[in-house]
Amino acid sequence: MIEEAFEWSDRSAYWVSERAYLLSTEGRHRESLSLLEGLMELYPRNMYYKDCASALHLALGSSHEAIRYASDIIAADPDNVSALVRRCEGYLLLGMTAEASYDVERLRVLRADLPARRMGIRLSFMSK
Repeated sequence: MIEEAFEWSDRSAYWVSERAYLLSTEGRHRESLSLLEGLMELYPRNMYYKDCASALHLALGSSHEAIRYASDIIAADPDNVSALVRRCEGYLLLGMTAEASYDVERLRVLRADLPARRMGIRLSFMSK
């Protein structure tokens, strides 16, 4: 049997990320996350992969991991609304209302009105 060498490229990464996306739409979050973790090994600074991993960890109930990935993104881009929302969701799931409140306020400062309102409403239910 003849084996051909596989050359990794950005195009290959794109197709793997597309497969990860399709798996996630089918509810196959663990498989999707496995592909993304491999991509993050190859592209550790890729914020898109980290954002997807954060979302998948939330779907899998791994709030601490979701927060970790979202915080990495926020450290690189403090104005990243998507990462702020994901981190806030993770905090809310863990009952960390003070931390969630900080993220809601940051969303308001960024004028991300809809996400700020949505997270604010969820936070208000947690505070009661």
